[in-house]
Amino acid sequence: MKNNKKNAGIRGGLIEEQENKLAALERKSADALDVVTSTIKNLDGINSEIEEIMYAINEQRAKLESTYGQLRERKEKNGKIINKFKNLIED
Repeated sequence: MKNNKKNAGIRGGLIEEQENKLAALERKSADALDVVTSTIKNLDGINSEIEEIMYAINEQRAKLESTYGQLRERKEKNGKIINKFKNLIED
């Protein structure tokens, strides 16, 4: 009977030890998941900032392209006027 109680005590201690290890691993797993979740949230925030910058750049690019187009048109018109004046002088 003493052996049974002794074996039961050993098994009980082993079970408690394994349960404690399991609880520690569950905490580590939860902590790791928190790190991953936090990282995802941070990266989403960074991507939002990148999108805002890209939008601003595209907006400026569109304005620059419009201005560039207007300048090109003005230059072409000026070139035509220059050629007409040159033709008047050369005749």
